[in-house]
Amino acid sequence: MATTNNTIKGSVSGPFLFIVNPNSGTGIVHHFDEAMRSIKKKPEHEVVISESGAHSVQLAREAGSKGFKAVVAVGGDGSVNEIGRQLIGSGIPMGIVPTGSGNGIARHFGISTKLSTAIRQAFRGHVKTIDTMCVNDEAAVGFCGVGFDGFVAQQFNAIGERGFSNYVKLTIDIFGSYEANSYALDFDGNQSEAEAYSVVVANARQFGNNAFINPTGREDDGFLELVIVRNFPKAAFASLASRLFLQNIHKSKYVETHRVTKVVIQNPGKEPLQIDGEYASSPKEVVVTIDPASLNILVPR
Repeated sequence: MATTNNTIKGSVSGPFLFIVNPNSGTGIVHHFDEAMRSIKKKPEHEVVISESGAHSVQLAREAGSKGFKAVVAVGGDGSVNEIGRQLIGSGIPMGIVPTGSGNGIARHFGISTKLSTAIRQAFRGHVKTIDTMCVNDEAAVGFCGVGFDGFVAQQFNAIGERGFSNYVKLTIDIFGSYEANSYALDFDGNQSEAEAYSVVVANARQFGNNAFINPTGREDDGFLELVIVRNFPKAAFASLASRLFLQNIHKSKYVETHRVTKVVIQNPGKEPLQIDGEYASSPKEVVVTIDPASLNILVPR
């Protein structure tokens, strides 16, 4: 049986590589530069403004060979995914300066959404080893899901307007017409049929903005949580949504949670799949496995 990994490996003295996603947040490059300059004493570091997702991937992949001891993702959950998956198995820790709409992974670790504070937390952070996930052969840090949350991620990506208020408005608009779908599930050898709004597999506790889909989960215990949000009356939407923020959605009669190491989701309707909050694809099958103790993260002291 997997055991909880509570190993804290100390801090990093540098050099640090900060990879900034200029499309995450309004005026992020200017605000980040101001925040960095406000810190008087800081370790050796370099800041690179990413030109694209592919550029971020390349920078993270080559960081170790260029002598960097830590890589800091400046962006949202999508940026964390892009950069984090390049560092899996490398031993090089990832820091996070959150500038996205949800920032679920950063919030999970208690990282501040204030730029200057998050930068200091990265410079001074402890290294913690966490589990990650493999989703249809693609690495993920925090969570994935098919169904309603995947559809919202797909539409949010299409409109191109970021921000929490836009996300909430879109979610409410979509819910009025979205219908539950049928899924066949196999989790650690257990078979189940589900008429569900969403089927989520989570390592992190929340989607972002303190909406907790997996409030009892741990990122280092060798398990993932399979969260099935079953078909429910439209009138129950407000109550169920409030449970996300009250951290008790797992207690709803419409929600089923299982600790797992592998999940196979048959998705005959090809409902959209999101990985770490970003639309990925619309596959007929989703296979999720855990990669235990595979990524080092810089967490606040």
